[in-house]
Amino acid sequence: MSSKKEKKKKSVFKKILKITGITFVLLLVALFLIPIFFKDQLKEIALAEANKMLKADVAVGDFDLTIISSFPKMKLTFEDVSVTGRDDFEGIQLVDISSFEAKLDFWSVINMEDISVRSVSLIEPYVHVKVLENGLANYDIMKSSEEMAEEGTDTTSTPFKFSLEYYEIKEGNIIYDDRLSPMYAELVNLNHSGSGDMTADVIDFETDTKMDELTFKMDGLSYLSKVKTALDMDILMEFTEKSSKFTLKENELSLNALTLAFDGFYEMLEGYDDMDIQLAASNTSFKDLLSLVPAFYHTGYESMVAKGSLSLNGFVKGQMDAEKLPAWDFGAKVNGASIAYPDMPANINNVNIIAGSKFPGGANLDAMTIDVDQLKASFVGNTIDANFYLKNPMTDPYMKSKVHMDVDLATIGQVYPLAEGETYNGKLTSDLSIDGRMSTLEKEEYDQFNAEGSLRLQDMHYASEDLPAAVDIKNLLFEFSPQQLKLAELKANMGKSDFSMDGEVKNYMAYIFDEGDLQGVFNYHSNLLDVDEIMPPTESSTESGSTSEEVETTENTTVEETEPLLIPEKIDFVLNTSIDKIIYDGMDINDLSGNVIIKNQEAILEGLNMNTLGGSVTLDGKYNTQNKAVPKMDFSYSIKSLNIQSLAENFVTIEKLAPVAKYAKGTISSDFKMTTSLKPSFEPIYNTLAGDGTLFSNQVVIEGFEPLKKLGDALEIQKLKKQTFDNLRASFEFEEGKVKVKPFDIKMGKIKTNVSGTTSFEQDIDYTLQMNIPKEEIPGEILKIAEKAIAKAKNIPGFNMKELPANIPITALLTNTITDPKVKTNLKEKLLELGGDIKGGVEDFVDDKIEEAKDSVKAVVDEKVDEAKKELEKKKQELLDAAQKEADKIKAEGKKLADKTRAQAEKSAQKTIDDAGNNPLRKKAAEVAAKKIREKGEESAQEIEREANQRANNYMDKARERADNLGK
Repeated sequence: MSSKKEKKKKSVFKKILKITGITFVLLLVALFLIPIFFKDQLKEIALAEANKMLKADVAVGDFDLTIISSFPKMKLTFEDVSVTGRDDFEGIQLVDISSFEAKLDFWSVINMEDISVRSVSLIEPYVHVKVLENGLANYDIMKSSEEMAEEGTDTTSTPFKFSLEYYEIKEGNIIYDDRLSPMYAELVNLNHSGSGDMTADVIDFETDTKMDELTFKMDGLSYLSKVKTALDMDILMEFTEKSSKFTLKENELSLNALTLAFDGFYEMLEGYDDMDIQLAASNTSFKDLLSLVPAFYHTGYESMVAKGSLSLNGFVKGQMDAEKLPAWDFGAKVNGASIAYPDMPANINNVNIIAGSKFPGGANLDAMTIDVDQLKASFVGNTIDANFYLKNPMTDPYMKSKVHMDVDLATIGQVYPLAEGETYNGKLTSDLSIDGRMSTLEKEEYDQFNAEGSLRLQDMHYASEDLPAAVDIKNLLFEFSPQQLKLAELKANMGKSDFSMDGEVKNYMAYIFDEGDLQGVFNYHSNLLDVDEIMPPTESSTESGSTSEEVETTENTTVEETEPLLIPEKIDFVLNTSIDKIIYDGMDINDLSGNVIIKNQEAILEGLNMNTLGGSVTLDGKYNTQNKAVPKMDFSYSIKSLNIQSLAENFVTIEKLAPVAKYAKGTISSDFKMTTSLKPSFEPIYNTLAGDGTLFSNQVVIEGFEPLKKLGDALEIQKLKKQTFDNLRASFEFEEGKVKVKPFDIKMGKIKTNVSGTTSFEQDIDYTLQMNIPKEEIPGEILKIAEKAIAKAKNIPGFNMKELPANIPITALLTNTITDPKVKTNLKEKLLELGGDIKGGVEDFVDDKIEEAKDSVKAVVDEKVDEAKKELEKKKQELLDAAQKEADKIKAEGKKLADKTRAQAEKSAQKTIDDAGNNPLRKKAAEVAAKKIREKGEESAQEIEREANQRANNYMDKARERADNLGK
């Protein structure tokens, strides 16, 4: 009996094991198969949602869905995710993510409804945010509800439901470039995470942030430069129907060695916000504060000893609404501090800083003050003493400041560790004072505004391994007055180069407060400017042995990262220049003189004359950066007797415009003008290049030029391969991305030739040569063909034969490329046609028959001529009508694009104002920005219309020219 029970127990146990085993196997199978079943469906849903919501192009590489590593959640992974802009940001990447991971609720995926996203991870994201001067931003890619309604997109539902419990960014790099503000921020190697139940009414939210470098600039001032940053912040977030309150719990912000903390709350209520946030900096020291100064932090900071008391305090407290701002009071105080390096013989002593800003709260921002009451230090007998005070910044700024310095630069090395090979010498002194209101300058009441003193640098010598040559400034003197800053004198040397300059800057106070343009006139002279010494080639450009792959990568990176050289706004400068000699890229330039004008974001060359390459050059032109993304250049030159080969060797553009120059010897004179858009590298965008010019040379020798070599082979006239051209005159223009050479006459030995055609910037050629070849120049073998034709013709009874003419007119076509030209001629065909003047013989033979029929033939011919004239006029009119239609279309498209530009500017301007709300500070800034956006929009629109009208007129001019040439 017992054995039966044992067997029964074993049987039951086996069943349990079997069922358990099968279940486990089925579960394993399900874990592998479920992601496979839902993988493609989830990918399609995710991409459909992105395309539904975004005005951008989303690209995804590999895609994966798994449950093994993330059970009981599913992990959705997108590799190589990128978001690229459209329209104004065509081809510009906003986001490039190495890997995007999301963990999804298991059962929501099974049901395919309200797919719950529990966590999100961005691995190695690169984010580049750009805001243009007109307010357009590349992150503004979300479609509006109106746009989605027009497309018939359902905006009421989405298959995804965000129930985040955790998110993170790993090894991210972020650039925020706002040209409108202007503001720039860069975060390098950012690692950030946040956790908490985002669906709850009360969230205990914890974040952790670290980054290797934080850079922040605004209005041209650098506030943080490559600062190592960490932020640990815990926030209690409470959400009710009436308010949203954020209470700061444990938090700590580290900027390099400086550690700060904040306590308090921020509450969003109906109609206003309330806050009480205080700065807590009890554990900071003077040395910690110095870590924010790159010169101290990156040079022996660990061994540096800094003593002295430091206090940092501040608060923001009160209500903020559309009219009012909360009160604030921030202050910093350093008293009796010193800085010492263990290996330095002397210290920086008596460092005293008292600075702060206050605002009592409310709507009157004019009550704000900024006060740097004291900034003092002394070392080795040197003193620095400065202060600054500003009030009434919104209505009539009042400023009071003084800067006193008396520094022997040679003593810097006694208190601060200099880099290897770095030396200072010289004397820096200043005794400046400013005291007065902006309104007195606007009224030109200069006697009521005190601005006086000078800044002088004497006998300065600075050497560094980072510089190609030492810098010596014999004397630099700035003199201050209410009306102007006067550069009384500058005399300097760098290596073999010398510089001297004087001039004045006006309206500098108004410029500081953004109330006008900075105006200046300077006179610059140099006996020798050795650019090759001052700006030598970088190692990367001179190293050899790099693989083509390395070169390509470097070039691509450069193209992506290089920004155009921009001409600053609100600058109105004139630089009168004279340089006796310039050495540039091994080329000597002598007696350079002329004016450089900077105004309205343009750099203007005005009558710049120089002697170089054996001749003289006069340059005029404009470099315009009003469109900061794509600068434009208007340029003209007049050159006299320049060496052709030297010209080709020193200017890469010549090889593209006139590749024959590389094979030519002699001198050339030319007049030329052009307009083009430019790449950041200053290389022309060739399909935008337009212009024309002429050239002249007394004598040019061309040898080794492949098209001439092929022409000589095709005609079997070997002497054509090397040619000497006397009194060469030609004219050319740019058309449809090509250099078009207008027909001109040359003599190739005894062969009179007319040349015309085009060369593209990709070196494609299409030339026609009308050649008149003397009979004695034609090779004997070819002449035998003609002689045989004559002999046969003489056997025909009644023919009156003539000999070959003295000159044989033939046509040669040169096509394909400069390096691999194709040549086709009609020499043999022409000789056969003229062989024995068969055609003339036939005419003599039938003269009498023709005479008999002359009258009837004439009548028929006259009738056909009239018909041909009518048909020709009809074709001309049809050509002009079609051209006019196309010209009208060009103008209409230009008007449409201009109106769109105006509308976009108006939309951006209004959005800027709306985003500012009623906050008076933001509102004033927004109104100024909106006005600028509208003005720039109107300027761009007018430029678009002008260019469209010009293109239409040019199109019609060319159509009329083609019509006039019909029938010729």
